[in-house]
This record gives sequence, structure tokens and C-alpha cells, in this order.
Amino acid sequence: MDTHLLVWNPLSEEKRWVKCDCHQFSEFDDAYSLGYVNNHCDYRILRFRCPTNFRRAKPARVEVYEFASNTWKSIDIVFDWILRSPLLLLSLHGTPYCIGLREQDTKAFLQSFDFSKEKFQPIDKLPFTYDQSNPLGLEILRDRVSVLEQCRETRKICVWVKHSLMTPSWSRLLVVDIPNFPLLHLPTSRFATNYHLDNNGRLLVTVAEYRSISICRVIGESQFQTMEAGTSRQSSCNYVPSLVKPPPFPKQDTSWIRWRRNK
Repeated sequence: MDTHLLVWNPLSEEKRWVKCDCHQFSEFDDAYSLGYVNNHCDYRILRFRCPTNFRRAKPARVEVYEFASNTWKSIDIVFDWILRSPLLLLSLHGTPYCIGLREQDTKAFLQSFDFSKEKFQPIDKLPFTYDQSNPLGLEILRDRVSVLEQCRETRKICVWVKHSLMTPSWSRLLVVDIPNFPLLHLPTSRFATNYHLDNNGRLLVTVAEYRSISICRVIGESQFQTMEAGTSRQSSCNYVPSLVKPPPFPKQDTSWIRWRRNK
């Protein structure tokens, strides 16, 4: 049986199936990102495998799929870093970004993949000391790369934004300090943290449990709202673009929503 990737535009509802090599496909180890070269007509898929901080993957490999030619291309790259797990990847203006680590280092770093040069490029260290037990998230906010960190002990959440990819500078955008806020995910989770700011600047963030995902919305300095978002298999390998909005919170019949208040 052939293995395929589904590429879907949620706005136009257009979709395309991309055939993969079923013998080399790994739903646990492969990371994906969508981008383009120079213009919006030359779309590519980045697919790569390297070790993570919790799992020694199969032999490292980097491949790029070109939509125009309908072909996969293998790229010779030697990894001197590992991926932070859960896998954190996003795409901004056609360029994929991910968080990498070097073993025995207390600083994780942001890096990009250049489709034209076909190589990874380090951008900047993250604006905090790396702790593998603290949940992290990577998202696009206000058309900029942002990173989220939650302290496992205090549950405090900080969101940082990188205003320029050309200079080593981060700005702290948001702090949520609610001691009974849920832990966003366990260190061994395969679910990445997704987050968003609503029109009022309030944080919406996913919480990954064993086989389900919830969405928490901060509604005040000491309050938040939680809604179950559904179940998912841990073996799934997916890419969620920033165009996908979280499900709306109902204005009525809220008896099924769990409320938390910091005393």
C-alpha cells in the first residue's frame, strides 16, 4: 500500500495528495514543513528526520518535495544538533523554522531551512535557559516568530516575539501567572503546543493529555476557561498551519465548561 501526504488549503478547500516512499516513511520520527522559493508559485515540502532529545531516530535524512515537478529530492546534510520533542515547526513567508538543541547545552536555538540553498541556518538562541521538562511552543503572532515557555513548577507562561530575524533580539510579549494553570504537555508528549492571541490580546493555548487535547483561554489575571477539543492518536503525524482557528467558545449553555479560579 502506498503512503501519501495530504496537503490542504483550509481557505480554498483545495487539496492534493503527495506520494511518499512507504518503506522510509516514519510517523514517529519525520518532521514536515511547507514553504516556497522566491515566489508563491514554487511550493516545496520539507521532510526530515534527525534525533530528538527523547528518541534516537532512524538514520538522519532530509528530503524536499517540489510541487512543480512532482518529485522528491534527497539532500546530503550532517546534523550536529537534535530536535526538541515534541517537534516544533512552523512556516513564515515560505521559510520553515524549528527549535534545535545541542547536547549538553543550556540554550536551545531557533533555526530556519533555506529552500534555495538547501540547508539549515541557525538564527538566534532562545531568550531563556533551556529546561527539557518545561513545555515549549512555537507559533506565528502578528506576522512574527514567537516562542512560548511554561515553567513546570510554577505553571507560569511567558510568550516572546522576535521582531527581526536578522538581529539577536527578543521581546517578552505576554506573561500568564496562574499557579493552578494546567501543564501544557508532559516532557514525553508527542503533541506540540499551539497558541494564539484573540482580538483582546488574551491567550488561547492547547493542553495535551494522554489521548486528548483541550483548549484553555485566559479570561482574567487569575481565571481561565477550558474546553475539550477532541481526541487524537499518539501515533499521528500532523502539521497544523496558523490559518486554522481554534473552535469558538459558546456564549450559552456553558455548564459543560470547567472553570478555574485562583484563590
